Amino acid sequence: MEPIADRSSQRALVERYARQRPLALLLDTSQPALLDVASGKAWPLDWARVVGVAELANADTGAPYLVLLRDDGRQVVLADVGIAFEPLTASTGPLAGLPPVVCFRDFAATEARLTHALVDHPEQPVDRGHLDLLFFLIALVDGARAVGFDVAREERRLSALANEVEARRAGG
Repeated sequence: MEPIADRSSQRALVERYARQRPLALLLDTSQPALLDVASGKAWPLDWARVVGVAELANADTGAPYLVLLRDDGRQVVLADVGIAFEPLTASTGPLAGLPPVVCFRDFAATEARLTHALVDHPEQPVDRGHLDLLFFLIALVDGARAVGFDVAREERRLSALANEVEARRAGG
């Protein structure tokens, strides 16, 4: 589908889409900002940076989603899971199995898995699987930051996890 370039049509589509998914997205037109309901994180919706909006359907489920195309080439996806974006691997290098888009629900699930492994199983040595989870979290946070999310809270939690992994790797 061809992206919609007309600003008023873009806004109308985004407003309608968010209104139809109040459990995933809330639109604050006064800011403007979109709230990712699952994470409670606001994403500043800078219309000056949006060059197109495309409405597509998930190939597996048929569920509709929107892609907001930005002037820097990045894309932000609005879906039933909330706000999704591309993970960035500049800090981690290539990651096997990395999905093309991620969201803050992915952060919460992966953080929980890594925390469980580190806290609930202190007798187990840190292995490649733990590092892969940590690198996934880094790529997700880097992607979120690149599209304009405030990720200070996630960075603090990620730093604590990285410190625990490093301490466990060092045998401490």
